[in-house]
Amino acid sequence: MATRDCAPAHPEGASYPAVTERLVNRAREARLAGERTAARPRAEIDASWDRVLRSGIDPEQSPDSTLLETDEIEHRRRSTALGEVMPLLREGLASIADAAQQIMVVTDTEGRVLWRQGHPAVMRRAKGICLEEGAAWTESATGTNAIGTALAARVPVQVHSAEHFIRALHDWTCAAAPVRDPRDGRLMGIVDISGPASTFHPATLALVGSVAALAEGELRGRHLVAIERLRSVAAPILCRLGGRALVVDAHGWLAAVSGMPP
Repeated sequence: MATRDCAPAHPEGASYPAVTERLVNRAREARLAGERTAARPRAEIDASWDRVLRSGIDPEQSPDSTLLETDEIEHRRRSTALGEVMPLLREGLASIADAAQQIMVVTDTEGRVLWRQGHPAVMRRAKGICLEEGAAWTESATGTNAIGTALAARVPVQVHSAEHFIRALHDWTCAAAPVRDPRDGRLMGIVDISGPASTFHPATLALVGSVAALAEGELRGRHLVAIERLRSVAAPILCRLGGRALVVDAHGWLAAVSGMPP
């Protein structure tokens, strides 16, 4: 029976020296064997390992998945507002990822990769772990990883080396953050930076979270502009109507009102 460990293998805010990687790997091997160990992973990794163990993922399996067809990828790109903020994401993350020998990855709410961009050599290397457009990166498909774990926990998360449940991902590091639609609060997808484990930096998670927040702010600004545009058209019409009336946009946001308090 698996038991919880006693001390964190990775103190919050610390970097990942070789000794820490060994402790995390030891904690992972002990968890797989159902044994007690003096080290345990960070809380978010611990919770993810529990979920993945319950799902029956094989730690020795390949991260390969069946890719979506090109037409389906394009359909999903057109169906999400994330496409509207891709220029901002490319400006805020892709150029940095390229310089840091990493790649930026953007997925939908099902963990399917819709866009990726960054260092050409890392893009080629990423194909070896199926981190490419159309691939599935939920925890149920690929075990503990920043994309899938951010989807499951709905919070930004960084996953490094042996914190990945599947051994084939131990040479990688990644940080991801959810992007929510400011109009209704629903999850839209995940923004992620991934690269070889040697490119790990503790500030990457804060960077990804900040750019995700900028993307949400951009969508919020676009929505407010659309509301004002609708109000300018609707207000004169309501003025000519008797009684009470209101106009809302497709998301239920109030644009104009007549005959009652706003």
